[in-house]
Parts: sequence; C-alpha cells; structure tokens
Amino acid sequence: MTRKSKWMLTTILLCGQLLMGCSNDDNTSSSDHRTYELNQKITNQRECHALKTIANDALNLKFKQIIFEYTSLGPDLKTPVRLTGVISMNPAVYNKEEAPRGLMLYNEFTCAKHRERTSQDEIDDIGLYMNKYQNLIAVSADLYGWTLTEDKPQAYCCPEITAVETIDAWDAAMRILKDKGYAINGLPTFNVGYSSGGFSAIAVQRYSDELRAKGRSDLDWKLTSAGAAPFSITSVYKSNITAETSGYACSFPLVVVAYKETYNMDFDYRDVFVEPLASNIQKWILSKDYGTWDINKFIAGGDEAKTKDCPVNMILSPAALDTSSAIGQKLAKKFRENSLCGEGQNWQPNTKTKYYIMHSAGDKYMDWHVGQEMADYLKAHGCTVETEFGDWGNHVDYGLFHHIGATMLQMENFMPGTEEAKQQLKKDLIDNAEEQIKDNVYEFAGISL
Repeated sequence: MTRKSKWMLTTILLCGQLLMGCSNDDNTSSSDHRTYELNQKITNQRECHALKTIANDALNLKFKQIIFEYTSLGPDLKTPVRLTGVISMNPAVYNKEEAPRGLMLYNEFTCAKHRERTSQDEIDDIGLYMNKYQNLIAVSADLYGWTLTEDKPQAYCCPEITAVETIDAWDAAMRILKDKGYAINGLPTFNVGYSSGGFSAIAVQRYSDELRAKGRSDLDWKLTSAGAAPFSITSVYKSNITAETSGYACSFPLVVVAYKETYNMDFDYRDVFVEPLASNIQKWILSKDYGTWDINKFIAGGDEAKTKDCPVNMILSPAALDTSSAIGQKLAKKFRENSLCGEGQNWQPNTKTKYYIMHSAGDKYMDWHVGQEMADYLKAHGCTVETEFGDWGNHVDYGLFHHIGATMLQMENFMPGTEEAKQQLKKDLIDNAEEQIKDNVYEFAGISL
C-alpha cells in the first residue's frame, strides 16, 4: 500500500467517513451556453470498498460509483474533448432503498501521478466519505489532463477551463441520474473543495454566476465551502518569493508548468526554476510518473528535512524571485489574470449562496491570508460569509478535518435532520479529530490535497 493510500485510509478511519454530493434542478439540461452536445455515456458501475486492510472490514465502508464520459472543451475553450467524471453514493441510495438528501459537487484536490483520480484506481479520496450521515450524491470531474487525456498536461489552477469542464460534468451527471430514475429534483446543492479543490469550487461559483446572469437558473448552490485554497495566485506568488522556505515545494512548479503549457506562455523553464528542477520538468512533472510528495523530495535533493521545509532558492531562480524582472512581471501578470479575488476581478457572487471559507493560520503550504482576501471580496459584494482562520496546524493536519466537519454541519442546515445527528457529526468529525490525528496521522502530513 502506498504512503498516500495509507494516509487516505487512516484519515477516513479517524473521521468516520466524509463527503459526497452536489447539485441539481429541473433545468440542468440547459445548454444555451454550449455549442456542443454533452453526449454523456456511462462507462462503468462499480462498488468500492474502503478500509479493508486498515480496519479489517470492521466498518464495512462501501460506496457505489457510476463512471461516465462526456463532451466538454479543451484548454483553448474551443476544441471539444471527451472527459470523464464520477458519481458516488452509498449503496442504499444507489439501490433506491433510501432517498438522497442532497447533491454535492466535490472538487478534487491536487493530483500529479497517473491514475490518481477517484474514477480510476480505488484511491480513497477523503471527500468520498463525507456521506456517513447525509445520504448525499456526489459528483466529481476528472478534468483535462487525466483519464482520457492523461497524455496531455493538466490545466492545474486554470479557473475558466476547470469551471467549464466541471459544470459540463455536473450537467452530464444530472442527466444520468434522471435517466436512471433517481429522485433529485428540488434537492439542495452544495459546492465543496479543499486546497486546489477549494480554488476549483470558487472558480465554479464564478462561472455559475456568469451563467445565471445569462439566464440559467438551476445553478443555485446553497453552500459553497472552500478550505485552504490558493484563491489569489498573485498572493501565493508573493508569499513564495518573500518566504525563506516552502512547506510544499511542488505547488508553485505545478502551477507554472500548467500555465506555460496551457496558455503557451513564452519563457524557458530555466528562467523560472533552478537546477535540478529546471532540467527535470518533463521527467518529474509532465510525465506524471510521480506523486506530489515524490516531486517535493526530488526538488529537495532527497533531504528529508528540506522536503517538508524547502528553501525557496532551491526552487525559484533569482529572476523569478524578483517581481521587477522580466520573468517576474510576466508571471505576476498571468497570476493576476487567474486569481479569483482582488485587483481586476469584477464578478458579482450570488448573494443567495452561503459561503464558508477556512484556512489554518499554521498552514505551511500557503498563507492563511489568501482565504481572508477571498472572504473580504465576497463580503464586499454583499454575500453571507462564515470564516474560520484558527491555527489547526499544517495543511493536512487538523485543519483538513475541521473543514470537513464544519462543512457537513453547515450542509445539515439546508437538509431535513435532527439536532442529534448534528451533535454526532460534531463529536465524530471535529471534537475527537485533533487528538486522533496527533497520534495517528501526523506522520503522513505532507501528502498533497
């Protein structure tokens, strides 16, 4: 079992199982904004069984998945491509023995290695288990650069591309669910993500609001919840070049590589990165032969201490560390264009949606103030925003579990339920998490989300 799989399985055991679901309505078949047909097609239906090894099957954690293909657009936002997505639910909902209580769009976190999407190998994405109490149906998009397009560079943190492909996956999933007779009309819809998945969630919110302004009425998320996300790529860049070390060395290279390949940016990797990273972009990143933590180790030269606290000058060139240089200005301009808040943004968020933004003050992957910037933008546009910026440790420590638990509790406010269920959620997912993580999960900190 890989280190990443162990971490995922352990987190699930401790938290009690987590997320699933995402939206619907009667008008999800609307295609006024498309010049292409979704042509959704189910390609596989399977049962996934989690915690078999770690829990000796004691928790019997099973869920059903419907894996599907659909048509969307590639990175140029013009060329139709076939992509994949996945619908996940517990067996009782899948078999129509129990009714779904809500629909959740779950935006997956960072992937770097072949077959790391949850529609492929049975990777225990923590989000799939937010469903212990809630009977949600979850939809996730694999996005460009994975599954059918895995031979192409991924469009990592490219907001407009991610949003279009995700909403197309959502619409395709809604059609599939209706065709299969699931009672989804009128269910509350939730838009959720953590880390880069949180960035995707806000990108989806922005695109949904743009479509609503053009007359589409069904994309009406009850809650958009985003934790520990790089909402402002510009602010993340500034943090990278002003800090002495990075707790997640691969994150900035993943963004830069995606932007150069996706937007055909005119620079050489040696302009941005130092050796040996500069000469190994193809091998370490574009090949998708390695996971994020492998890439971190490569950048740090195999030094275990530096892998978790890597000097920035082992990642970025002197020119890239200088925003007044030619390459610094070029990067800053593109990062500004792709940020979801701050200077240059003019989208009006849906004020009917509730927003939950959290970020641990102890996050070493990216500074918590990026979350504050996003929350400030939403508040300035009249939105209802709940924020939490306490210190829950590093990116994948207790803060992750706090985001999951708090999101589940907030979703309960939009669904029929009991106070007893809410208290049980709080006990299992928040109150007990910190001590359990300290004892059992901390050694796995550093695995990407």
